[in-house]
Amino acid sequence: MLLMSLISATLVVAQPAPALDAAATLAVPGEARRVILDGRSWACGPDGACVARGRGDSQPVLRECRRFVARFGPVIRYERNGVALTESDLARCNAA
Repeated sequence: MLLMSLISATLVVAQPAPALDAAATLAVPGEARRVILDGRSWACGPDGACVARGRGDSQPVLRECRRFVARFGPVIRYERNGVALTESDLARCNAA
């Protein structure tokens, strides 16, 4: 019984944190806010860090970034499924 408890406790601790579906950092932080945009639930803190959960609409990542920028403002970082946009892609995203 003790062995089973130890194994169960180890499995709970060893599980990785759930991955974020998308994340961004605003160039100009503002008020904390929550918005649903294109099928993702975004939460932005006053420090400019934004995280999203949800599958999102099926669209190219650059288009998704442009739509995010249109709603929240310019970004210095944008990533989806753990892959961050390059500096040149961020420039194109912010220019839209």
